Amino acid sequence: MMRYAFPERTRVGKTVPKSKIYEHAAADTALKEKFVAQVDKIIWSHKLAEETLSLPATEKIPEIEIFDLYLKGGDIEETLLKAIDRAIPLPIFFYLHRSDGRIKAKAAYKRPSEANSRQWVIESYFESDWFDADTPTKPLPSAVDLEKLYAAMIKTLMPQSVAVSARADDIEAEVERAKLLKAKEREYQRLKARRDREKQFNKKVKLNEILHILQKEIESLKNSKES
Repeated sequence: MMRYAFPERTRVGKTVPKSKIYEHAAADTALKEKFVAQVDKIIWSHKLAEETLSLPATEKIPEIEIFDLYLKGGDIEETLLKAIDRAIPLPIFFYLHRSDGRIKAKAAYKRPSEANSRQWVIESYFESDWFDADTPTKPLPSAVDLEKLYAAMIKTLMPQSVAVSARADDIEAEVERAKLLKAKEREYQRLKARRDREKQFNKKVKLNEILHILQKEIESLKNSKES
């Protein structure tokens, strides 16, 4: 994952008060305490929009926000990112700044709800590895509109095995494939640990059969070119 060189005209550089997030996300006391414990400050760093990038907006993607979250420790719970995503009905790319200076990019694919266009559906989160703050920046992906730009940016956070074959013209199907791959891999690891603990030979054999099927499904998802 590279860090994008956002054009200067997209810069916002405004602090987002946590109180605003609490208000719009209907945060309870427990969530507020997590924000206080894990997040130092939230900066709305850039706005990728028709007027700042000269790329046409679409009904699905009117603009894309870039947020810098400065953490008090080594990471942040996803529930806090979801609270911000719920509070702001637009796609958001987060750059998480760890206290040791390293950075991670993270985002959930967001789309307007088909039932209510004023509400947004928040899909699974994708993330990069941690990288150094001095990692060279690269230009934004080429795109004909903000929707295609958003799809290209999401692809950079997908598992590499999915991203290499993901189609920007059907990013929602590719997001679903990435989610399914992640779920299958988690299930594989869970069953593998169970098999390794199992003492009865016949149960080990049965678990190995299931693991073999899961492994084939995982490889199929990784190598799929179609959704």
